Amino acid sequence: MRVIVRSSAIHAAGVFALDRIPSGTRILEYTGEHMPHEAADDLYKDRPYTYLFGVGDGANVIDGYSMAMYVNHSCAPNCETEEDEDGHVWIQAIRDIAPGEELAYDYYLYDGEGDAPCTCGSPNCRGTMYSPDEIKRRQRREARAAKAAQQKKKRVAKPARAKS
Repeated sequence: MRVIVRSSAIHAAGVFALDRIPSGTRILEYTGEHMPHEAADDLYKDRPYTYLFGVGDGANVIDGYSMAMYVNHSCAPNCETEEDEDGHVWIQAIRDIAPGEELAYDYYLYDGEGDAPCTCGSPNCRGTMYSPDEIKRRQRREARAAKAAQQKKKRVAKPARAKS
C-alpha cells in the first residue's frame, strides 16, 4: 500500500493515498515509545502540538514517530483506529479510499486543555476534536461553574438588613 505525507488542507501535513485502499484494510501502525500519560504531560508541557495516542484505559500513551502520526482528525473520517490484544494501534480504512484522498480518523479526544478546534471542514463538523462525551462533560462543568459564579455574585450583591 502506497501512501505519502504532504501538505494538508485540514492541518499542516497529512497522509494521502497513492493507490485505492479497500475498506477494512489496515493501512498504518501507530508506532512510538509507550509511556505513562503523566510522563507525556511532563514531556510536552511547553509544546503546542503532540503526537500522543492513548492506549488501553488511557493511563498510557504512544508518543508517535511513524507516518501514522500525520494522519489528521476529521469529523467525517474514512479511517478508524483499532487496538489489538498486544497493544498495537492500527489505522484502518472504514470505506474505500480513492487515490489522492487524505486519510483521516476521528480523534475522539477525551482529555486535555484548551479548545482543540477542528478544521476538517466536513458538513457535520463538531468544531472540536473532543469526543461528544467529552464535549458534554465540559459543558456540564462550565454550567456548574457559571451557576456557582452567579450564586456568589448574588450573595455579594445582597444588601445587609438594618437592625432595629
